[in-house]
Amino acid sequence: MPDDNIRVLMVDDHELMRQAYGMYLDNEPDIDVIGYAGDGQEAIAMTATQKPHVVIMDGKMPRLNGIEAAAVIRERSPETGIILLSAFDDDEFMRDFLADPKGKAYLLKHTLTRLADLVQAVKDVAEGKTVLAPDIVKKLAGGGQSGESGFLSEMTEREREVLSCMARGANNAAIAEELFIQPRTVERHIGSIFSKMRLQQQPSAHARVNAVLFFLAETGKLTQT
Repeated sequence: MPDDNIRVLMVDDHELMRQAYGMYLDNEPDIDVIGYAGDGQEAIAMTATQKPHVVIMDGKMPRLNGIEAAAVIRERSPETGIILLSAFDDDEFMRDFLADPKGKAYLLKHTLTRLADLVQAVKDVAEGKTVLAPDIVKKLAGGGQSGESGFLSEMTEREREVLSCMARGANNAAIAEELFIQPRTVERHIGSIFSKMRLQQQPSAHARVNAVLFFLAETGKLTQT
């Protein structure tokens, strides 16, 4: 296999599904399916040994679900892209997964009508982009006004830096260390960001995910498929 091909690990507890998706992807000239796993624990172990560029996982699986497995994989291998193929659009499920959105995709099985969209999602995630089903974007936005174009122009340079760090999945302590500022200063900047994006009435975890999604959309790093 060419060294520059995208290496994909296919994970699903239904053998027919993982084989079907895997066979289709493996036919792509620049994608190589390098393994199959049946649950989250297998996915973690195989990621450590096979070193895939992208892991495609079902959301609900025995022993360890896709969200839990994704968290472990991302902690141990921060550059690995993760695509969640889920039948569910539960708010907390989605927000937990997207707390660190870089190089991730959340796709709904019932709206994934073209396998070509999965191929494109693999390529986008391998480049570090965030890919979401349109229904996911609408649900996470919750009807807020923050998606209006140009909100970044209202922010200071420091606020844009903080938001960029958030989009990479950094927590407040990591942001403070990277920008050489105090954690309280980070909190103040985040509060200002939420206010300018009119997210201050949302729970903090929800507002953080939404702020990141709007930032990615505004900077062209969010793809809907």
